Amino acid sequence: MFAGSRTGIDSAAWAGTLAVAMRAVLPTADPPDPCPRLGELPDPVPGPGEVLVAVRAAGLNRADLMQLCGHYPPPPGESEVPGLELAGEVVSAGEGVDRWEPGRRVMALVAGGGQGELAAVPAGQLMALPEGLSFVEGAAIPEAGLTAWTNLVAEGGLAAGETVLISGANGGVGTFTVQLAAELGARVLAAGRDLGRLEPLRDLGAAELVLLDDGLPARVRELTGGRGADLALDLVGGEHLPRLLAALTPSGRLVLVGLTAGSRAELDLRRILSLRLRLIGSALRTRFRSEKASLVAAFAEFALPRLADGRLRPVVDRVFRFERAAEAYAALEAGSVCGKIVLEFGR
Repeated sequence: MFAGSRTGIDSAAWAGTLAVAMRAVLPTADPPDPCPRLGELPDPVPGPGEVLVAVRAAGLNRADLMQLCGHYPPPPGESEVPGLELAGEVVSAGEGVDRWEPGRRVMALVAGGGQGELAAVPAGQLMALPEGLSFVEGAAIPEAGLTAWTNLVAEGGLAAGETVLISGANGGVGTFTVQLAAELGARVLAAGRDLGRLEPLRDLGAAELVLLDDGLPARVRELTGGRGADLALDLVGGEHLPRLLAALTPSGRLVLVGLTAGSRAELDLRRILSLRLRLIGSALRTRFRSEKASLVAAFAEFALPRLADGRLRPVVDRVFRFERAAEAYAALEAGSVCGKIVLEFGR
């Protein structure tokens, strides 16, 4: 029997009737294949400091696709099942955890394991799911929200009144980053290859939309009275990185987050030196659990009240049943996504 036939969260009863296997997106095939394989794996057991969560929905990210292609393995000791974010209900807690009671609705940032019916989650990476949000909406928040918070605040040092330039802004991370930056008091310039696809970002807080092409630096200076952006978040990398650097004001910062446009770029290092620019590389998945817990706590304090009252909201492009994971991954690979693609597990 598939674990998906379980209903409700009666942890005592569940503990006595747990199946030995859960449905999940299986770890990377040999040879690697971008098309996910579905199957059964042993139920995870929460270790000390972990919480067992019944997953109701899981967000898809480019990192999941890269992992299936053999390019982005999980950190040592983390689950090899793809999935960096999830929403569901607490089943039980491991040793040393007393905060998260069974049945609690939660969402979580994980380094792997999100795309299975059960996940063992570090307690410090759990967040309460606001009552007004569905599991699908909750699953679209953790990776996007924590990536945005980490790189705008912890790495980028964004201050109210500054101008932030965000490339690749119409994706799952980008749509939340635009909102968060605006809520932090910044003026947001959203950049992409198609102004039409960027148009929905105006409703999320983008003050201006700019094409991600050779004219980007001049356009940003025009929009900032010749000054340039204080901070740029580059979610795409590749050939676009030099354009974003050229759009910065003196002493500006650029945080490199993604490489969907490629991992190589040609830079004029003299510009970085003369204008005292800062180029910061950032990754969330590989950080220590203790560091993630600190980031999650800070993000939750700021964002959960705003998610509850609608000042911040997840943007979901499409929802696929878990059984249609291959279609979901194909849609992610094809691009043209505004917001998150989410897998939904049946109860």
